[in-house]
Amino acid sequence: MKNLLLISTMIIALSCTTQRQNDLLNDQTIKESFDTTQINDLVKIQSFFDKSIGLTENDKQENMGKVYNDFFLQNSNIKKVSDLKLSINLNDQKALYNQLDKNTFNDIWEISWSKKGYSTDTLKHIQLNRQGKYVELLKTIGKQNTVISNYYNSLEIAGDISPSMFADLIKNYKNYDIKDPKIRLIIAIHYLTLNDQFERKEKY
Repeated sequence: MKNLLLISTMIIALSCTTQRQNDLLNDQTIKESFDTTQINDLVKIQSFFDKSIGLTENDKQENMGKVYNDFFLQNSNIKKVSDLKLSINLNDQKALYNQLDKNTFNDIWEISWSKKGYSTDTLKHIQLNRQGKYVELLKTIGKQNTVISNYYNSLEIAGDISPSMFADLIKNYKNYDIKDPKIRLIIAIHYLTLNDQFERKEKY
């Protein structure tokens, strides 16, 4: 009887842990916006970002708040965009892209071009795809969340991650509820997009 009780307790605990780790899979808004393949890809994106900022699967629940808070604090006093510290390896990030279904990538990002500084080279530039499912997700979440509504509206006006969007997440990070898996996904995609924009130096 004791063994049966112990096994039952372990199964319940394991089930709860697995569910918490894959909470994007269980979010109704996410399920209404993306198909199963894409949701699994979103989990990969979230896991990659979590690992990049120092969160592991073993301590994901216990230390999530501290790890995210430490990440936010290291950038909370920066004065300009170029001071942002991410420490995300771009080659690893590109490897992540290769693990994603093409439709998932295209529903989040698009590759365009830009010229940086005084360079005459035309370089590849990643940005959020305003016609994709992800931006539609932002719009949907924004109907219930003022913070994300402002984020979405700024994106629609600027066409890319704007200085106001950048500054808001830096200075007002406490307004972004990391207990909500959708908000953590938005944070992950926000910073992965910025990291790609900062680090990519490929001719278009």
